[in-house]
This record gives sequence, C-alpha cells and structure tokens, in this order.
Amino acid sequence: MNLDTFTDYVAYSRQHFEEGLIRAGFVEGDAGWEGPVPHGAGTTPVLISLPARFPFRPPRAAPVDQDAVPWSWHRELDGALCLVAEDDHEGMWWTDAAAYLEHVAAWFEQADAGWQDDRPDLDLDRYFQASDDDRLYLYDDLAPYRNSFVRFRPSKNDTMRIARGTRPTKPSKHNKDRFGYVADLGDVDVPPRTWDDVSARIDPGVDVDRKIRQHAISVLVLLYRRGAHDGAIALEVWPTTTGGIAVRRLRSGADTEAARSARAGLLAPQLRAYRVAVVGAGALGSFITDMLVRSGIRHVTLVDDDVVMPGNLVRHLVGPETVGMAKADAVKQYLVDHHDIRATDVNVLDQSVTSGADAFELLREHELVVNATADFATTALLRTAAESLETHVLSAALQNNGTTYRIDVLPPLDDAVPLPPSTIDDDGEPASLFEAGCGSPISPTPPHAVIEAAAATVRHAIGLLLKRPQHPSGETRDLQPVRERKDS
Repeated sequence: MNLDTFTDYVAYSRQHFEEGLIRAGFVEGDAGWEGPVPHGAGTTPVLISLPARFPFRPPRAAPVDQDAVPWSWHRELDGALCLVAEDDHEGMWWTDAAAYLEHVAAWFEQADAGWQDDRPDLDLDRYFQASDDDRLYLYDDLAPYRNSFVRFRPSKNDTMRIARGTRPTKPSKHNKDRFGYVADLGDVDVPPRTWDDVSARIDPGVDVDRKIRQHAISVLVLLYRRGAHDGAIALEVWPTTTGGIAVRRLRSGADTEAARSARAGLLAPQLRAYRVAVVGAGALGSFITDMLVRSGIRHVTLVDDDVVMPGNLVRHLVGPETVGMAKADAVKQYLVDHHDIRATDVNVLDQSVTSGADAFELLREHELVVNATADFATTALLRTAAESLETHVLSAALQNNGTTYRIDVLPPLDDAVPLPPSTIDDDGEPASLFEAGCGSPISPTPPHAVIEAAAATVRHAIGLLLKRPQHPSGETRDLQPVRERKDS
C-alpha cells in the first residue's frame, strides 16, 4: 500500500461512515452529525463527530442534551458515551455506521437498565484534566494514611514519594516537599468530576476546603471503591482567583509488592512457595532464572563455578559491571536489584554438580531442578539421581548453532516415550569463531534464540511445579535460521 492508496482508504472510510449516518437520519452541522437514536426507553438525539485519526480511532457520540442522560462511569469527562473498551479494538467495527449506531442504542438500553453486570474498572483518572506537573507521585500501602495528612518528598527519576507529615508553620523556600491529605470516599457509584463533587464526599470535619485555601494542602489522594476493587487517585488542588478551587489529575501509582506482581500472571501466587534450583548460570540459565522469578518463584538456588567474561555479555542477563564476578553471584545480584526477591531467598553454589551427593541434595531440597548446562555428564548424573529418587529433572539446551532448542523431562512422566535423539544439521555453516583459552569454537547462537528457549523452559517448569505438565517428555523446536544472503 503506497501513500495514495492509504489516503484513498481513509477518505473512503470516512465517506462510507457518513453515508451510513445520512441513511439513519443524521444531519451534518458545525459540531458534527446530529440525529436520533431509538432505544427501548425512547429516542435520544445524539451528536456524532469523527476524530482526525478516523478510521483508526472510533467516532465520538454524546447526547445533544448532556443532562438528559444520567452521568455514570460509562461517560467521558466531556459527556461522550464510553462505547469502545481498550480491549475491544479488534476489527475496527466502528467504521460501519450501522454497527456503530447499534452500539450507541445498546449503550442507552444498558443505561436504562442500570448497568447490570457492569465491569468495575478503576478509571477515575479519566474524569479530571491532567496537571502540568509531570512528576510521578508514588505511594505504598495507603491504609495507614487513610484520613490523615501526608507529604510527598522528591526522589530519584523525577518522582515524589509519600510520607507522613503536615506543612510546617514556617514555610521555607528550600523545602521541596508537597503536602496533602488522604481521604476515603468509600463506594463511588457516580464518578466525581469537579471540586464540588469531590468535597461533597469528604468528611466535613476535616475542612479540607479551608486548608486548601490556606495552602496547607496542595495534593489530595482519594481512596475509592468500585465493586470488589479498591482504587486511588492523586489530585493537585489550589484556590483560584475567582474564589473556587481548581482540580487537576497528577500522574500517580502504587509502589507496593501487589502492584509490582500484578502483571506476573494468574499463577504467580501459587508459585511463591516453590523452591527451584537452576544448574548453569550461563546465558540460558540466567534468563530461565530471571523469568522464573518474574513469574512468582521466590526461592532460588543458582549452581555454577564459572565467571562472567566480556564475551558472555551479548547473550547473558547481566551487564558489563559484572565482568569477573562469579556467574551465579552476578545473576543473584541482578535478581535482588531488579525484582521483589530477598538476597536470603537466592542461594548460590559456586561449584559444579559432579557427584551423586550433589545431585541428591539438590533434588531433595527443591521441588524442581532445571539443568541448563548443556553438559552431557551433568545431564546424565542428574537424570540418574532423579530416577533413583523417583522425581524429575528439566533439562534445556540450544543446539545446531542456536537453530534448535531441546527441553527434556528426565525421566519422562508416566513412563512416556523419551524425545528422540537430536538431529545434528551438517548442512549448516561450521562455526569458525574461537577464543583464547577455549578448545571448542564459540557458539554463534543469537540472543533471541536464548530468550525463546528460556521462555519455553519456564513454561515447562511451571507446568511441572503445578502438576500440569506441558508434555510428559518435553519438546524440541527448530527455529528458522536467518541466513546471510550471498550474491551470485
């Protein structure tokens, strides 16, 4: 599609939509297209306007008489109807006027019914204009601050962090703190949009209005509840020259363990109690460990006797500041610095697994051992130990210069047939890179293959831990190699 074709597509989409509105009885005016939308309780005149980015953005629909329709969580700050959820953009259904008007009619019918089966989104932020203050206001658990005075102190990366405190009686030009109050609004059925809406829901005994006018409060944190969910919003407040109080939304967010782990997946809470050992903290093992911790694992043992070399970095989790460190220590440091895991929950063994005693100890003290060494002797040792203890090891390796990964459940579950032996691609270009001190050639495995293999390994690991295995024997996958084009 060239630019002319793209322009024609946009123009056609707009014309097609507007022709559909005309057929539905809409008339174009200065503010947009006005027309009737019939629904179960009657007919409501609606004004529809097309944004500049149509058809890639949906049209805006609003009642001609803003107050003829009850305000609710399903209207925008400007009164427009909320018709398209963030997760409802597939297919751009709104480009067809008839389909769009059906959604508008359905909106009115849902409103008439009182929004039964409503999804309680915590989206109070969109009912206030954004502040010019672009700093990020961070708060921890707000329960201890409920209905009390607080201060926000400047922190790194242009953030402000909450703490207890009130504005000092003697102001200082050197004080960069902002002072505020945390108010609990309780259950909110209709979103507040103005200062009058907000103040009407705050305990009048606090006299927040007067404290704002005295400049004792400039930040107001509101706690609210929708259905079974708790929300919070930070507002900037100040007295205006006309005698009112202005309200703007600050950029804010929770800096709590719950907030940091909410995107880890639905299985994360179940994984917290499991203990996993990763044997081999090289490229593959480092990313396996990182993804296990991101997924919820909180008790990890890292086993490796090697150190980080400069050549390791392009495929490894850690950075150049760790060169010379033991690989296991470097990965531990990364995990503690970047994730919600305590140093005491990451055990490091600066050694190889060379004896039955080593293997038995790892298997007995962990719910799962992941072998990422790609070493035949270590793999055989761990498998034999697992068979003796009637448990299982997960072994992962990259092969054929990174064009294949292999993940084995050793021994296979339920006496399943093991994966067939790997096929070695003799047609591939031979490795030609060598490094001083190493008798074997350097593997040209690309970083993306390492990360893809690590992700697949973690998927199998979680399945084994939760007794929902992906496959009783594991899996192999051929990754399509990207080969350099050779001109003839």
